[in-house]
Amino acid sequence: MRHRSNLVVGGVIGVIALLCIAVVAQASVKNSVQPGKLVFGQVVSGQHPNRLVTLHNGTGANRRIKTIGIAGSGGYVFTMPKNTAALAATGLPTCTVGLVLPAGAKCAIDIRVHTVRVGWWRSVLHIVYRNGWFNSGSLEAHVVPAPTPARSTTPGSCTSLSTISEVCAS
Repeated sequence: MRHRSNLVVGGVIGVIALLCIAVVAQASVKNSVQPGKLVFGQVVSGQHPNRLVTLHNGTGANRRIKTIGIAGSGGYVFTMPKNTAALAATGLPTCTVGLVLPAGAKCAIDIRVHTVRVGWWRSVLHIVYRNGWFNSGSLEAHVVPAPTPARSTTPGSCTSLSTISEVCAS
């Protein structure tokens, strides 16, 4: 029995290895989303910073983009605005569904953190062409609370905490 279970385990490992090879063949480094890991770092709640991602078609053939999406638990936190100044400054075409990306060419995607909810957010940007995958890229942001405005300590300033009986003009 022990010999038979080792064969089963070996067979399962072999199948997993073949599947991994197939995935690696589809997701070649030549088909890259750069940077592969887009980290916004610490973002203050209510601010919506943008970062650019570049897609490179290294397949050796023209590829029509079939799908561009963001998935994961923080998928709704990250958006892809169109026609931004950052995109225009790249000089690259904007990656859009239906765009035919020539072999060796690049296009750009603008990613924005768009939330006021505090927390760690992670998602995956995935881009699919008609017969395969470009590599995916991870998106990460740590949204922190906005700082509380400082209160004045000067009596009579209407924002001081020193007297309760202040009368302020509206």
